[in-house]
Amino acid sequence: MTFKTYLSILSLLLCSIFTSNVMACTTAAWVGGASGAVTTDNPINDVPRVAGECGFKVTGTGHVQDNSPSDESQFIGRFYFLPQLEGSGTADIFVAYSGVASGILLRVRYDGTNIIMNASGAGGTTVTFPADNDNWNLIEFSWKSGQTGSLWVNADATKDPASITFNSGTGAVNSVRLGAPNGLGGLTGMAFFDDYESHRTQAVGPLLAGDSNLDGVVNDDDLVGIVEEFLSDTYPGGVTDCNLDAEINSGDVNCAVAIF
Repeated sequence: MTFKTYLSILSLLLCSIFTSNVMACTTAAWVGGASGAVTTDNPINDVPRVAGECGFKVTGTGHVQDNSPSDESQFIGRFYFLPQLEGSGTADIFVAYSGVASGILLRVRYDGTNIIMNASGAGGTTVTFPADNDNWNLIEFSWKSGQTGSLWVNADATKDPASITFNSGTGAVNSVRLGAPNGLGGLTGMAFFDDYESHRTQAVGPLLAGDSNLDGVVNDDDLVGIVEEFLSDTYPGGVTDCNLDAEINSGDVNCAVAIF
């Protein structure tokens, strides 16, 4: 697409009259539901998201819970995490349990600077890797009972080596919580989450940045979707936040153009 074509698209959008397209978002897909200081909403109401209509935020002790795992000896989890937290402390942002919210096997934690993987089962170890404290963090981990586990932070687990490895310890996963299940651990502010997915054996990997219509490629159609949201708060459903800075603006257009 030429720069002239891009200007034509932008001009057309600027001359249009827009209405916002806000849809309700819920935690109904989580088998264990939501608890505590959890809010699901859209960017108009100050809850940014990576893709889709909504993300969710926690402002204190609160989480969403999944009770669908069943004695899983291997567990792969992927989610996006945006910290807006200050102070001194360490918060659990993901916890996996051997029972339904009892018997901690592993925790993903945040201390204001780093992502911490703490494998709490017998023989497990703790490792630390730097976080991006200003933007969305892509976090993926592979936990294997009695084996070496892997943690990826802002890396593609489908093709990149692990950012760091750890001893998983032993046990079996039967439930998980995402958010701040044990509070913010001395930190203050809020934290945002989006696009959690879990597998048992296959890596999840990142969403395709700039793919605003979720067709698996980044092209001029995606530029239209990004510009529409930038100007009208209309959500195309895909990854319009191409540079993952929790804002939709010209930086995302430039990011998508670079990928295209």
